[in-house]
Amino acid sequence: MKFSFEEDQLLFAEATREMLKKDCSPEAINDYAESDSATMPDLWSSFSSMGVLGMAASEAVGGLEMSDQDFVLIMEELGRAACPEPVMEHAALSIPLMEECNNENQYTSILESAINGKQRLSVALEGQYVVGADSADYLLLFRDSLLHLVDKESVDLNRQTSVDPSRRLFSVNWKTSATTVIEGDSDKVRSLIENTKLRAEVATAAQCVGVAQQLLDMTVQYVQERKQFGKPVGVNQAIKHHLADTGKAIEFARPMVYRAAWSLDKDDAEIELAAHMAKLLASKAVDLACETSLQCHGAIAYTLEYDLQIWLKRGLTLSSSWGDIYRQRERIADCLGL
Repeated sequence: MKFSFEEDQLLFAEATREMLKKDCSPEAINDYAESDSATMPDLWSSFSSMGVLGMAASEAVGGLEMSDQDFVLIMEELGRAACPEPVMEHAALSIPLMEECNNENQYTSILESAINGKQRLSVALEGQYVVGADSADYLLLFRDSLLHLVDKESVDLNRQTSVDPSRRLFSVNWKTSATTVIEGDSDKVRSLIENTKLRAEVATAAQCVGVAQQLLDMTVQYVQERKQFGKPVGVNQAIKHHLADTGKAIEFARPMVYRAAWSLDKDDAEIELAAHMAKLLASKAVDLACETSLQCHGAIAYTLEYDLQIWLKRGLTLSSSWGDIYRQRERIADCLGL
């Protein structure tokens, strides 16, 4: 089976990468992390203009109706740039989930506003913290086997301490009511939640691969430029081994992530196993990339003034999001009946 991408898919990902270089620089990320602002308006506007926010939405509500295989490349670029905006939560999770509940077109106006970036969505399933809740207009929340759409102004948000200050996490105190329920069929809700979890695992895995690749690229450049005793530290065999092991881990993870995205598109019988394997290998790759980059850079890697810290923090947070290595191993064992 060949998991190759079409030229238009690769061109879209390349265009996204170039946009992120312009609007999501390390300086902009650091400024955002230290500010009280909930958003990066120019970056969000660029996502809207490119159609990224509506990639997963149907054409009926103004989306591009693109596949998970399209989206996985964009998620990888978001990881490579350490993008702070909650694009995954908004575009890959919330919009498809909400559209599935839009049987009578009662939420079409909100969907259309979300696709063009005028309104923001985020989501939490089964007690999770909400990423970017302070910037959202509406939150999709799960409770008592029902799915709710809650106006942010009607809830209490409490920001949580996080390793990565540019990826803001919030707990949400809220009350259910008949007016907040957007899907009351508990069986359908359970199916939607399970599918959303799998999509989240694959999208997060793709971001992990992007972060890991960026860490490896930065480290390779550093060891080529950093000199000791008149020669680059990268000529040392131990350094080469560390970098080679990291590169292998990334190359093992990336095709598994692509395979999982294909399974999502095709509703493959092995989608659960593929998603868990993708997240496991991607988490292992980004964990190793963080460790290797720290070892090869030395003390400078710990400083806030050095840009590497942006990707180290993002890698550590994404590795554990939607199931860390140990949780994924348990899920894989369950899939295999072990």
